[in-house]
Amino acid sequence: MTPEFIAQFSADSYADADAGYIQQMGRSPRRVILPKRYTLTFAGAANTGLAAGGAQTLPLQIQANGDFILVRTSFLAATSPTAAAAVTNALVPVPQWRVQITDSGTDEQYANAPVDLSNFAANAGGLNWTRDECYPRIITGSSSLNIQMVSYETAAAYSVDFVLTGVLVKTYG
Repeated sequence: MTPEFIAQFSADSYADADAGYIQQMGRSPRRVILPKRYTLTFAGAANTGLAAGGAQTLPLQIQANGDFILVRTSFLAATSPTAAAAVTNALVPVPQWRVQITDSGTDEQYANAPVDLSNFAANAGGLNWTRDECYPRIITGSSSLNIQMVSYETAAAYSVDFVLTGVLVKTYG
């Protein structure tokens, strides 16, 4: 998504709130849009990788000083959290995991059932790492998300960095 699209999406999303502010204050609120990434590492018990058939849920707190507009999710997997080997396009691990994101305040789930990781997020080590969401999602400031990964591997344990990429929208009076 282009910066112009994100700026217009932001303006459209806040138009009703801005109209009330303009009517009351006589001017538009000031708004700043900043790139933002939220990263979680799923490494399983004792940081040894999420075991085959295992599950792990991690909380993510969105900053209170602005809304987060999510435009992309991505992941990067390693067969060991402590492995120092470089990831190349020819050797990109793709764990057989499913992901579900739940807004813990509203209990809204981002999918009707857990989705295969490679369908939900772009593989940052592969060729499709720039794949955007089909439409941005506004996550209000101070939201708490629970991100759950469930492995359906038969043997391998992986560590995965999971990244939510977007912009933080800060509004000032």
